Amino acid sequence: MIHNITEEREKRNRRESSLSDSFTDEELLRLIGQVEERSLIHAPGHLKDRVFFQIDEERRKRKKRQLFSYRAKVLVGMAAALAVLFLVPVDKKGTADAPHIGILDQLHEESGETEEWEQELLDRQRDIDRTWERYCRGQERADARKKYFENMTGLLTNYEKWED
Repeated sequence: MIHNITEEREKRNRRESSLSDSFTDEELLRLIGQVEERSLIHAPGHLKDRVFFQIDEERRKRKKRQLFSYRAKVLVGMAAALAVLFLVPVDKKGTADAPHIGILDQLHEESGETEEWEQELLDRQRDIDRTWERYCRGQERADARKKYFENMTGLLTNYEKWED
């Protein structure tokens, strides 16, 4: 406790002594003039080289990040293109007996043999095709319902025609 009190007194004495030794305006102007004339403060010789080296290093890192980003975008684009290529059916018109044949189905027909993963892909493609057909039929029914209700609404709003 006594030790802390003495430390606090020493700190206060140092602060008071530093404030009492402040420069007057004349002394301050003289110091500024000396610094300007003699250039008392010099930068280290290697400072300029070090700054330019760090700037070059930052540029190289930024270019590497940009190249990595570009490569990642290209790879994602290629993967998406391949996925679309395998999942989108070929532009052949399907008949009632033979529905659309996808690219994977054509590969299967050409090779004659299928492995397990190929069969899973074919099954997945067929499921996607069935789902799309169900969606299209649902859209047709929705359009028919919409037309029916529009006709009914038109009849109900034009009640003047009902008068006998």
